[in-house]
Amino acid sequence: MTDAPRSTVSPTQENEQFLSENHLSATDRHVGIPSAPLEGLRPVLLSWINCVQRYIDVWDADDLPYWYNEQANVSILAGAAWKADWTAIEEYQVRKIANEGTESYSSIGRNDLYIANETHGWSIEAKVSYVPIDNPERARAQINEKCAWAIRDANRVHYDEPRLGAVFIAPYSAGKPADVAQIRMFRKMLLDISCAAIAWVAPSHAQKTHSHDGRYYPMVALLLLSS
Repeated sequence: MTDAPRSTVSPTQENEQFLSENHLSATDRHVGIPSAPLEGLRPVLLSWINCVQRYIDVWDADDLPYWYNEQANVSILAGAAWKADWTAIEEYQVRKIANEGTESYSSIGRNDLYIANETHGWSIEAKVSYVPIDNPERARAQINEKCAWAIRDANRVHYDEPRLGAVFIAPYSAGKPADVAQIRMFRKMLLDISCAAIAWVAPSHAQKTHSHDGRYYPMVALLLLSS
């Protein structure tokens, strides 16, 4: 028996093909990377979209991963990194630079997430922002505030690897599902926010179920910010 011909496609290329946008199951998704140094993260962001949709499919849209807290959102991104053939570690111990005005010395703290492959690695400090989809001005102000906090915390991480701030954004509609016009307007607002990379997904059947406080969450976005 002769040996099977060896593929000329590298594992990385195969993975990127698997995670190509045409393969994604969610009907409304977007990945944009204005910052060239972050282009290597595209497979991770595409994988994140798939992981969000997969979670919702498993729970038949009766549960959404992004309406939970910061740590829950970070866990989805960490899982997406592994699915994209990267590595990830959460909540690990690091030295943090003193916060001017409140601390005199550097201290030991925890970093939210570190992801890496053979050629790239980023230390990530994350925040989550729940914002009203029917009030873009208020939503943008809240998002900008969380972006500033994420960048500040990323800058405090005493680490040689590149650092990023990350903001998970979960817009909500109170009392009734968001309509198409509101979702489109919100997406347009997101594109006006300065960032190093952005991804979003409006998962299939995301508005089947409301949260305990009567809110519907039609989509989730992720902003990555250079520190």
